[in-house]
Amino acid sequence: MDFLFTLKFLKIAAASIVIFILLDFLWLAVVASKFYSSSLGFLANLDSKGKVIFNIPVGVFVQATLSLGLSFVIGMALQLDNRLVVSMCTGAFVGFVIYVVYDFTNLSFVKGWPLWISLIDAAWGTVQGILAGIYVYYFNKLF
Repeated sequence: MDFLFTLKFLKIAAASIVIFILLDFLWLAVVASKFYSSSLGFLANLDSKGKVIFNIPVGVFVQATLSLGLSFVIGMALQLDNRLVVSMCTGAFVGFVIYVVYDFTNLSFVKGWPLWISLIDAAWGTVQGILAGIYVYYFNKLF
């Protein structure tokens, strides 16, 4: 647990949070915005022109928390086996689990929640985890 309470971890976590948020913003605002709007728009808070109104502070908090968790678990895995493949596989697994828990919980009780959104999100969470595995690995070497 000494890793968690170090300046090294804080640097890794801070850099990872920035990258994670930028990647997720790119995903949500550019790549996936149309199919999320068309499939989940009925759940969104919309302005008079039909654009989604985001609660930015809450969104940033959620993304930072996800990134912090990924950084911690990947960092702990690297303490046991300091290889890029370990970092990427750990990130993939944790990213998959995080996104599956969220999306399939929604699928279990939110009326009209599409299965295909849950599947796409699970895939995106896995990709986010793999990418986190890559940059956390290199930040671990850099810092």
